[in-house]
Amino acid sequence: MRIGTLFQATRAYSLPASVVPVLLGTVLAIRGVGDVPPAQFHWSIFVLVLVGAVLAHVGANVLNDYFDFRRGIDTRPEHGSGVITSGAMTARQALLYALVLLAGAALCGLALLRTHPVLIFTLVAIGLGCLVFYSAFLKSFALGEPMIILSFGLGLTIGAYGVQVSELTSRGCWLAALYSVPICLLVDAILHANNLRDAQDDHRSKVRTMANLVSRKTGERWQLVLLFGPLLFVLVGIVLGWLPIWSLVTLLATPLLMRAARTGSVEGTAQTHLIFGVLYVGSLLLLR
Repeated sequence: MRIGTLFQATRAYSLPASVVPVLLGTVLAIRGVGDVPPAQFHWSIFVLVLVGAVLAHVGANVLNDYFDFRRGIDTRPEHGSGVITSGAMTARQALLYALVLLAGAALCGLALLRTHPVLIFTLVAIGLGCLVFYSAFLKSFALGEPMIILSFGLGLTIGAYGVQVSELTSRGCWLAALYSVPICLLVDAILHANNLRDAQDDHRSKVRTMANLVSRKTGERWQLVLLFGPLLFVLVGIVLGWLPIWSLVTLLATPLLMRAARTGSVEGTAQTHLIFGVLYVGSLLLLR
């Protein structure tokens, strides 16, 4: 099978959704958020977390294509990644590919067990549950967006934070969750942009999303909340003192946010997530 087909199947443009939360959790650990001292940075742990998150993400993308094709949701070449609907990859090949990717993610998780085994087991269980149930049937009950926020926004941020601190505390986890709010909103914006684009097809296939449960206008307004909510969070955070003044650097992402709002592009929204996320995470390096 061609390398290009394997790459296309991963929908790599969506990778900011997994990379940015890992970067955020890592920076929060290094800065000592919570009531524990700053963590010592270890390249080996960071790479395992990042690679595991990316493999789980692309594995989920391929598995989602498989289930959507088998259920008759994806029928045209532009649906999903397009590799199955265009005939470049069979459904069986996609399933095997997804399992290989997920097995790689599981190996990374096993390698991290020595840090915080309870946390790793919990996050892996939640992640696998979200992955399988979302792809298999939760999309039919408008639960896709909460699952994405739970797994990609909260789960990866808290997980990356938790495996790199010397002592995991409930306060540290709550603070990591708080700092992940802008990333949660933007990862949901990626999915919502996709759902707005596919609203009519999803409705015909009896897939329920916010995009086809509300009017088109309401869905577009909600997308504005998801895109510009992170900027409001930053401004409020600076005023209240939990974010450094340097977090104003995220305002540089405003033109990208405006473009994503105007075009509705899924890829453009993912790129905006990446740029905002890097600026936001970089500013947190200056937390006192």
